[in-house]
Amino acid sequence: MFLGEYSHNLDEKGRLTLPARWREQLGQRVVVTRGMEPCLFVFPVAKFETFLNEINTVGMTAADARGLSRFFSSKATDDELDKQGRITLPQNLRDHANLNGEVMVVGAFDHVELWSPAQYDRADAELVKKVPDMAERVNEALLKMR
Repeated sequence: MFLGEYSHNLDEKGRLTLPARWREQLGQRVVVTRGMEPCLFVFPVAKFETFLNEINTVGMTAADARGLSRFFSSKATDDELDKQGRITLPQNLRDHANLNGEVMVVGAFDHVELWSPAQYDRADAELVKKVPDMAERVNEALLKMR
C-alpha cells in the first residue's frame, strides 16, 4: 500500500525518482497514465490491468466505459524502473499534470499520484473541505450494497 507524500524533482530528461520504500510494491515495471485531476497515476502493471478490467466489466457497448478505458489507456505508458528507481515521464503526460521541476509524489493506497506542488496544495485544501460529505455518500453506497 502506498502512503504518505514526498517531494522529488524531475531531471532534465524528464526522469523522476520514486520513493525507495515503494519500489518493491511497484515492481520493476509500472504504468503511468493521466489522472482524473491534473495529476498522473502510477500503477504496478497488474493493478492497472485490474483497474481497466473493472471499468470494462460494464461492457464495451457502454459509452462511459469505452470513454474511461480510452482516457486511461490512450496516453498511458509502461516503463521500467532504472537502477536508481527512476521512471521517465513523457512530455504529453508532464503537460497533462503541469509537471516541471518539483513533483509531489503522493501515496493513494493502491497507486501513486504525481502532482505539481501548487495544484496538489489547492486540491488537498478542497478535499479537506469535502471529506465529511464524501464520507456520508460512501457510507450510503456501502449500506445499499449490503
